[in-house]
Amino acid sequence: MYRQSYGRINGVVVVGEALAEQHFRLLARAIPEDAGELKRLGAMEGCHARDFVGCAKNLGTEPDARFAKELFAPLHALFRDCDRRGDLPGCLVIQCLIVECFAVAAYRVYLPVADTYARPITASVLQDEVEHLNYGEVWLKQRFSAAKEAITAVCTQALPATLPILRALVPDMQTIGMDPLELMVEFTEIFEQSLEAIGFTRHDATRLTLRAMAA
Repeated sequence: MYRQSYGRINGVVVVGEALAEQHFRLLARAIPEDAGELKRLGAMEGCHARDFVGCAKNLGTEPDARFAKELFAPLHALFRDCDRRGDLPGCLVIQCLIVECFAVAAYRVYLPVADTYARPITASVLQDEVEHLNYGEVWLKQRFSAAKEAITAVCTQALPATLPILRALVPDMQTIGMDPLELMVEFTEIFEQSLEAIGFTRHDATRLTLRAMAA
């Protein structure tokens, strides 16, 4: 039971990191002045994916990639749509705010229950994800006035596409000792802090988050 649950959670982690690498490479093409930095961030995500595959192998299981790809499909499709339309704020919100906030929250909640092999890997990856989150915050803050409406619009689409990933993993998280409610609270707090960091007031950040999650 533990290995099956771990395999599904690990699959979401590995696929999420692999998609993040793809997203950063697309962003490098779309933001040529930052191409070097974005390719570097993407390469880090690729390394994370490989490291977490190793965590699964250490426990004698494999990441459930098919399950994870189905969960991520709506969010990935939304990113690709933003990319095709040249909606850079939308792309940055999806990858650097929503996905990275979700990753930071998940790794923080997982760390206390991680096995001895996965714990140092997760701690190292967590530091990297904060760096990726910071890139998006800085980019969006510099363009907040012009991008506020686009940011609000993509939040109302992308957050409802993100929550089903968490809901689908609730039984598996409980099996391996993670608290799904703690993860949800952590994600909400980090995401609202990011919205404040780019220019929203605390009231507006909270209202936007709650409204999008209730959609």
